[in-house]
Amino acid sequence: MKLISKIIDKKGGTVAVVPEDADDLWTLYNLITKNDAITLKTYRSIKPVGSNGVPIPGAPSQRKLVKLTLNVIESTFVASERELRIKGTTLNALDEVPLGSHHTATVMLREQIKIHKDNWDAHDDELIDSATNLEQKAEVGAIVLEEGVSHTCLISDSMTILRNKIEKSIPKKRRGDSSAHDKALKTFLTNTALSAIRNLDLVNLKAIIIASPGTLARQLEEIIFQELEKTGDKELIRCKSKFMLANSSTGYLQGLEEVLKSDTVKKQLADTKVQRNVLLFDEFSKHLNNDDYRAFYGEKEVEKALALGGAIKYLLITDTLFKNDDVNKRRHYVELVEHVKADGGEVSEFSSLHDIGKQLDQLTGIAVILNYPVPDLEDSDDDSVYESD
Repeated sequence: MKLISKIIDKKGGTVAVVPEDADDLWTLYNLITKNDAITLKTYRSIKPVGSNGVPIPGAPSQRKLVKLTLNVIESTFVASERELRIKGTTLNALDEVPLGSHHTATVMLREQIKIHKDNWDAHDDELIDSATNLEQKAEVGAIVLEEGVSHTCLISDSMTILRNKIEKSIPKKRRGDSSAHDKALKTFLTNTALSAIRNLDLVNLKAIIIASPGTLARQLEEIIFQELEKTGDKELIRCKSKFMLANSSTGYLQGLEEVLKSDTVKKQLADTKVQRNVLLFDEFSKHLNNDDYRAFYGEKEVEKALALGGAIKYLLITDTLFKNDDVNKRRHYVELVEHVKADGGEVSEFSSLHDIGKQLDQLTGIAVILNYPVPDLEDSDDDSVYESD
């Protein structure tokens, strides 16, 4: 994401940015809340008017590019379509667009959008800083497959994006004759290889994982390397060192979760945020299963742990909790995060578009790993815990 301008003062915060990919749209989705003011280019159906200024009866509407400022009512992010849609009412009047009229805008990539918030907080700062810091936007490519089906994906800090899916019927091997099977499998693997090269930005990715049951991953890697050599592009050929093989029990997307937990992948992706969150949630789950009083989830339990001073080692929190129209509730979570940091704890925010983020959401969206066991944490009473209406 390109940062054009950023002004924070007593009147709130105003930022102008240019989103460049789906991750940036997801950042904007988490940044923009109800009653924010956004200014952007958008298409609107306009009814032609006559010389008297009255719409011409029966004349078809024309789709026109206009620049509108909207008071936000709600926003929707559609991961599969990589679209951010914002519904609001107009704050500026145009000849064709009356003041206060309803409009739903689709945020366009590589087009500037300006956002004004009356309440700008530390979490908003972190969202913008992370999105505009290229070093924090490391991405991983992944191809997970089994005979007859393959999925080519991008794994970013925020989400897993399916770039392409290939399905092909593979005949079973016949006794003494496997030619039909081998031919169909070779076609399937070649199509998957070409799809991966076409849909993944190999040069800029940190790593590319190929995962499958059995030896399919190795066969696919060989074909990908052959296709890269055919291009004669030295930069693409150098990308062969980025590929890693892993074993999965399935060729479907759920296989990625188990792959990210494998020791080989853990080591090679240790410095990416998504892998760090996988490890943290794994550690949290182990403490919870061992019942060793070092892992707790729920807002009240987190508040009690924070009150102990120095007890929290890690705070795990999902972005869902910050996407809240209740300003006081959102402010509460922002302040809680700041208190944990000030107390020496580390904070890790989980994307609700990743499987581990969804799992954490099912456990209230907030949890802690403690520096030491606190057996009576759940039994203690504390009436000071924040509760929303």
